[in-house]
Amino acid sequence: MNRTTWLAAAAIPLALLLSLGTGPGEIGLAEALATIGRRLAGDELDLRGAIVWDLRLPRALLAGLVGAALAAAGALCQGLFRNPMADPGVLGVSSGAALFAVVGLLLGFDRAGLWAIPVVAAIGAAAAMGLLLAAAGRQASLAVLLLAGVALGALCSALITVCQALASHQWDFGLKVIYWLMGSFEGRSWPHLSWAVPPCGLGLALALWLRRDLDALHLGSDAAASLGVDLARLRLLVVVAVGLLVGAATALTGVLAFVGLVAPHVARMSSGPGHRRLVPLAALVGASATILVDAVARSASGVVIPPGVITSLVGAPFFLWLLRRRGLRGLAG
Repeated sequence: MNRTTWLAAAAIPLALLLSLGTGPGEIGLAEALATIGRRLAGDELDLRGAIVWDLRLPRALLAGLVGAALAAAGALCQGLFRNPMADPGVLGVSSGAALFAVVGLLLGFDRAGLWAIPVVAAIGAAAAMGLLLAAAGRQASLAVLLLAGVALGALCSALITVCQALASHQWDFGLKVIYWLMGSFEGRSWPHLSWAVPPCGLGLALALWLRRDLDALHLGSDAAASLGVDLARLRLLVVVAVGLLVGAATALTGVLAFVGLVAPHVARMSSGPGHRRLVPLAALVGASATILVDAVARSASGVVIPPGVITSLVGAPFFLWLLRRRGLRGLAG
């Protein structure tokens, strides 16, 4: 790893420390670290210790894993479409995962176990990605991608509203869906983290494995094919990887918009366009940024601010700035 990647990796434990010392209960960092030390030594924990071990620590780790997953998925989308404006949220992939997750909740799949909704959401993300590929075509311009993503996102949002209307008699279901769609790590603990690790880990491994082929694709489809890249296989594997990453992240934490757009751009400023360095650096940036966002969300005294709201407040202006910047050169993509 180069110096920038090492710095990005070092930012993650610093963000974790900040997160552990933030939140209700007036438990500072020193007490939180002492609690973790006692728990690792096998000591029993009191109520304050349980807050740190069972709530803050797994929540922070899950935030980092979800941030890395969404950032890597964003880098994959940008590489596959050869367009830096591509993002799972902007392209409607997150909406597809959210739709399938809401349908799963409506049908009671969550009673089958924590694994059920992530599996359903991953299928939804992969289906949305496949539909986008089919609708936009292989040589999609920026304008076509944005229009296809807006249409797909609007369709999924409308269907989610239909699901809420069908379950209007279930007051708790409606509130759960609304809060979940805003994106939150509230109530997440070790079981949620344990179920997030396999799909996110597999998706991240696929993302790292596909870096060489994505670099070849950056030269153009014909050049990539001449270098031995199987384009159909590459598209399929990217769809699978994005489905795993976005599906698991969305199912467990709701919709965290723009993480997959902002993190790869921040990483690209240091690493350049090459995916060999871009993908891991984007994942590291996404992990530390999401941990910090969750810490900020919990630092507001007496106010519950879903992390998804904060990512939208930061990401939406960033997206508009990027759109304006590219608009100066036209929307040819």
